[in-house]
Amino acid sequence: MSVYQDALLGCPSGSLGLKSCYLIMKTQSLSVVLIAHNEEQTIGQMASGMLEAYPDEILEVVVVDDASTDKTATIVEALMAKNHKLRLVRRVPPCGVGRALKDGYKNVSASAEYIISMDSDFLENIKEVCGLINKIDEGCDGVIGSRFIAGGKLINYPRQKKIMNRLFHIIVRTLFRIKQHDLTNNFKLYKALIFKTLPWKSTGYSMNAETGILPILAGYDIKEAPVSWIGRTEAMGASKFRLFKSGLNYVSVIAHSFWFLLHKFAYAKKKID
Repeated sequence: MSVYQDALLGCPSGSLGLKSCYLIMKTQSLSVVLIAHNEEQTIGQMASGMLEAYPDEILEVVVVDDASTDKTATIVEALMAKNHKLRLVRRVPPCGVGRALKDGYKNVSASAEYIISMDSDFLENIKEVCGLINKIDEGCDGVIGSRFIAGGKLINYPRQKKIMNRLFHIIVRTLFRIKQHDLTNNFKLYKALIFKTLPWKSTGYSMNAETGILPILAGYDIKEAPVSWIGRTEAMGASKFRLFKSGLNYVSVIAHSFWFLLHKFAYAKKKID
């Protein structure tokens, strides 16, 4: 069964499938940003799978190769020869999730109305993208793929990582009265202006928390849709996440969020409908 068929089967019940079931999102208006550092095992399947599953919605897939030392860039370049919607942004060190995401957002086409940000190993999440698009069509500025709401799933999620994640959300909820349940997941579909204009600061994994917190503080209407998280298998390569280092950086995100509250008048929600 192809990735496209899998996506059709995973589309929420009651929809008309991936085609013609979206009312607000226009055809060819979605840019996909995939960040990749040594993702030769998955990048080809991820990029091709997205293009195959959502041919009408996707304007482009921007792969940000974060100074990979494997065949990530070579695989993407081979696919580019077959599909004009695929683009490659090659970075040089210093590396980092935040740096890669920011370069990806900067390189998105000016004609894109929406951007979806994902990791390059989210193969099982391809079929769940339609859930985020459907939520956009209900009327909001952005959607976070949430692992911690009804319908969300965690498979082989490290216990310490989960404890840290939940503690971070308790702190954020207490300090900023933010009610969303999964701010830190790099599975977000926003109106393009949000990704392109807010003052992102983080250079590492904590960027994923910023992209969850700042749009809400700016006044954008951010919803959640249930998604799954599946631990990487050996065939998908090793995770680059480092718990202690990332934890310290998440403290910096809280500090930056307070700074943003003092200056948010310059970034408050603009008329983007």
